[in-house]
Amino acid sequence: MQHECSTQMYNYNFYISESPNKNGTHSIKLRYYENRHVRIQIDTGIEIAMKYWNKDKSFLKKSKEVGSEFVQLTQMDSLANQIVSSHRNQGRPLSKKMFKKQFEEGEPSINSKPVQDFFTEFDHYLESKRSKVVKDVIKDYNSLRKHLEGFQEFSGIIIDFNAFDFHFYQEWTDYLAYHAPLKNGGVGMKNNTIGKLVKNLKAFLNDRMRRNRIKPIDLSAFKVVQEEVDHIYLSDDEIQAIAAVDCKADEELGKVKDFFVIGCLTGLRFSDISRIRPEYLDDNGFLNIRQKKTSGRIVVPLRSQVKSILRKYDGYAPDIDSFTFNRRIKELGDSAKLHQKVEIEHKRGTIKEAQLLEKYKLISSHTCRRSFCTNAYLNGIDVQLIMKISGHKSEKAFRRYLKISNYEAAQKLKEAWGIS
Repeated sequence: MQHECSTQMYNYNFYISESPNKNGTHSIKLRYYENRHVRIQIDTGIEIAMKYWNKDKSFLKKSKEVGSEFVQLTQMDSLANQIVSSHRNQGRPLSKKMFKKQFEEGEPSINSKPVQDFFTEFDHYLESKRSKVVKDVIKDYNSLRKHLEGFQEFSGIIIDFNAFDFHFYQEWTDYLAYHAPLKNGGVGMKNNTIGKLVKNLKAFLNDRMRRNRIKPIDLSAFKVVQEEVDHIYLSDDEIQAIAAVDCKADEELGKVKDFFVIGCLTGLRFSDISRIRPEYLDDNGFLNIRQKKTSGRIVVPLRSQVKSILRKYDGYAPDIDSFTFNRRIKELGDSAKLHQKVEIEHKRGTIKEAQLLEKYKLISSHTCRRSFCTNAYLNGIDVQLIMKISGHKSEKAFRRYLKISNYEAAQKLKEAWGIS
């Protein structure tokens, strides 16, 4: 885990030695950067098999085989962060010799910042994530803060670090399902939205515990509820109907259309399409890019329609944000006459609700990736090949993206059985 501040001073990260020790294990080291050019290396004394090291996170995998080592390294991470944060917050210099001395002594030699009230701690956590995550994640955490404050006002339960028990979980999720105000003037959230809020709250609390900012809290009862949602996909014909919409009089809508076509024909996530650059395109017609979410590298063969769009923007993707995209893509769907009625079912708490909506109203940035996977599957492309491009790690995760109607499933069986 690497910790940085905006000046690039006073940060550190853990890494594992490439060369094995005599017993076949690898040593975990801590590297502290006083600035860009001055650093020091400290041996943690922890030795593990390479298979237990998470390269993407630069940290130990959470596995029972290295349980004690994980706890030990987590404590070291907390200590290093405490030393760095203390000096940074007080604007005091932290030389590499001073860092090493305080780290090896096992405790900061200056007073660390005391735990603040819940929302102050939450704001510090959010600030630390701003440079490391996409804007949509920050929006999700701001939403979490708003709905915790709303619950506090609604219930009279004071939100502090002693509040989080099973009773709180029940009361809060009940509030979210039946009483939380929505932007459209309604009340009560869908279960998947509640699940995301619970997930983010747990991430914050676990971070504070890992850094020894708060006492341990039993979060085992804080279940992250998820349910299968009837998301739509668009057929190849529907995608081309949107691509054919005339946007000459509206430059922004034209960018939304081009971005949409790239997404449907490459299967990339919104965040990865936004990062397309000329240097990621090779002479053989491939896009070679590292995924922002998983850090995995994928290679995508580009169809002529995508190449034509990218040439229009000199090798870059159209510059459009996700909020604008999700708002205006529905205009394109409407213009393409995607008015087929679709029944959408979801749960709000224990209440099952169904809506009948025109298809264009359900199109979003997620529709692109879902459409790519489903169309490729229906066209008979091997699942493993599709996953190589979509970047899905497991077939289970991939199949959640497939949105095949009963009619299409019957057609596939008909073809397989040779029925004319």
